[in-house]
Amino acid sequence: MKPLLVLALLLAGASQAQTRPQLMAEQAAAHTTAAYLGDWKPAPLADLAAAPPDFVVRPGESVQAAIDQVPAQDKAGSRRWVIQIQPGTYRGPVCIQGKAPLALIGAALDASAVVLVDGRFSGQPKAPHEAAHPCWPELGKTTMGTSGSTTMLVASDDVQLISLTIANDAMDRVRRGDAYPAGAGESGGAQAVALTLMGDRIQLDGVRLLGHQDTLYARRPNPDRPELPARQLIRHSLIAGDVDFIFGNAVLVIEHSTILTRAHRRTSGHGGIILAPSTAPDVTQGFLVTHSRLVGEPGIAAGSTALGRAWDAGVRPGSWVAGSSPNGLAVVRDSEIGAHIGPWAASTSRRPFDAAVNRLHEFNNRP
Repeated sequence: MKPLLVLALLLAGASQAQTRPQLMAEQAAAHTTAAYLGDWKPAPLADLAAAPPDFVVRPGESVQAAIDQVPAQDKAGSRRWVIQIQPGTYRGPVCIQGKAPLALIGAALDASAVVLVDGRFSGQPKAPHEAAHPCWPELGKTTMGTSGSTTMLVASDDVQLISLTIANDAMDRVRRGDAYPAGAGESGGAQAVALTLMGDRIQLDGVRLLGHQDTLYARRPNPDRPELPARQLIRHSLIAGDVDFIFGNAVLVIEHSTILTRAHRRTSGHGGIILAPSTAPDVTQGFLVTHSRLVGEPGIAAGSTALGRAWDAGVRPGSWVAGSSPNGLAVVRDSEIGAHIGPWAASTSRRPFDAAVNRLHEFNNRP
């Protein structure tokens, strides 16, 4: 092999190592499902065969109406309430807020049979007195906003979502080749959240989350209280999107799942971004993806999708401060990484990726 070619290969390998840093085994030991869940031992998933559901929702009926009948968190003791949703499509926003332990169960053998969907997006105009979402009104504002765009918002602890689909289809028309709606475009306004989680001990199993930009928002109820637990566990599920489509500041574990980067919404040359954690600087657990598959739809070029970037929430470009500004933490380990995946990207405040500063790592992944 020619000396110059050897040097080029060594430089390429060094560059890849800097932009795709790997944890040592002793470091990776702190980033496991058990470590992230701590003293939380997830409860068994609600089982319709064990007891009749408390409520059954049929096509044409309201999922929200059933949720509204569940008692408040401080009035129901420890028992779990169960809502069964029969196969069908249910359109409109859903709010689970301050409720007793609750499970929403769809079709056990086919998560696509029960679809909870809405189609609002961040830049969508609204009247100042109009509520963007039952859980997140955004009153006084003239657009829905990212948080207000969400199809479902879970602001309760001990919630289980099982065998169903939660989707935001606001940008599906763009994916099919139509123009962006007013208020949205490549440069902003197209954020359209499918599911927002704002609680502790939340479990998703066999769920499909479908969107484009900002599909899943995993957040803390109170970002000023990072010491309060906000643990969220997703297993045996599908999460699909294209830009920052798993984002937030909660402790999120995704295992034995598929993370799908979608094609055809963005113009050619605009790559995707998967993870966007906004972890507080003194918090040592953020997003953990383990024993999962990261795949891309046909049409996504090799290396064009960033594994993720730090979301410097509330930080203007050039004003990030180490130790006080958010410094997103994510670890992807023991997973299958598709050819569409490239390096970690610069943060949302445009600070370049730096392996010595950023907390974005891999361990034991494979092509």
